[in-house]
Amino acid sequence: MSLTMKLLDAWKRVLGLSRLESGESVVVLVAEHSHPDHVAAAKAAATLLGTRSVVLELGESSAAALRMAGETTGVTGVTALTGNTAAIAAMKACDFVIDLMGIDRGSEQQEILAAGTRILLVKEPPEIFIRLVPTPEDRERVLAAAGKLRKAKTMHVTSAAGTDFEVALGEYQLLIQYGLADEPGRWDHAPSTFVAAWPNEGSANGTVVLAPGTTLLPIKEYLRTPVRLEIEAGYITRIEGEFDALYLRDYMGKFGDREGYAVSHLGWGLQPKAHWTALGMYDKRQTNAMEARSFAGNFMFSTGPNTEGGGTRNPACHLDVPMIGCSVSLDGEPVVVEGKLVQAIARG
Repeated sequence: MSLTMKLLDAWKRVLGLSRLESGESVVVLVAEHSHPDHVAAAKAAATLLGTRSVVLELGESSAAALRMAGETTGVTGVTALTGNTAAIAAMKACDFVIDLMGIDRGSEQQEILAAGTRILLVKEPPEIFIRLVPTPEDRERVLAAAGKLRKAKTMHVTSAAGTDFEVALGEYQLLIQYGLADEPGRWDHAPSTFVAAWPNEGSANGTVVLAPGTTLLPIKEYLRTPVRLEIEAGYITRIEGEFDALYLRDYMGKFGDREGYAVSHLGWGLQPKAHWTALGMYDKRQTNAMEARSFAGNFMFSTGPNTEGGGTRNPACHLDVPMIGCSVSLDGEPVVVEGKLVQAIARG
């Protein structure tokens, strides 16, 4: 089967599992950086499912000037959708949005979701999308893990590298991603397979040591030297180490915003088909690094915004840092041990 046919088949499977039905209306949201093969395959798959689709293309926003090397995940906040009432109205009026642009989870996205529209974001290249295409089993595994996370009051993370970090949970919503927008008002990102939660305000305390091999996103690099983060009352207060610490201090400092140092969503990856090493095989412009966020047993540490969880913090600086070799427990019960999923969690 050719790559074109494999991609079309993957889109048909994803949209079918997202419960897209004949007669529903679909907006395919694109921008200059959208992958043309995805645009063509998504339109064709939606048509084959009997839907009524329209392509909505938006230009770049002024925030694009803040992006280094055209990176679309490094800066949050203003997008081409911000203040675009006509585009927002069109998406609120449809049943399903295939987001090949990247709305960036701002207030506009929340407004569209509140209208009952489902949104599925896709930013990975076709090869990764095909290889990690979501399945019903992925969904069940993620929902089982989310059930445990939703009931938890504390998360404790340790590692042989020196991490000893704890937060309280329950104040904010969860981030549940299994790559399917299968319920009214649901947003998801395909392919992705993980769960996360935002810590209660001011509750994050301890030490996080980013060991060599940790993935730093959106920089899309593996750390070569250890970085020690001291965290007090919900914020990173010190960044210590050698070259990678110097780089991280300078990168975050350029934003000039204390809120960028706040601890954001925390969770773990659940996708056995994803590879920790995969990021090293791609040019930085080729991938959004969802595989790095999803590989089974990673601990996801992040910084910056919490608006998606129901908070008010929305700085431009946002880091996702999938860590290797960590142990994660919820209310004292292990869910990840030294970078490996607890068997019951792996089975879902």
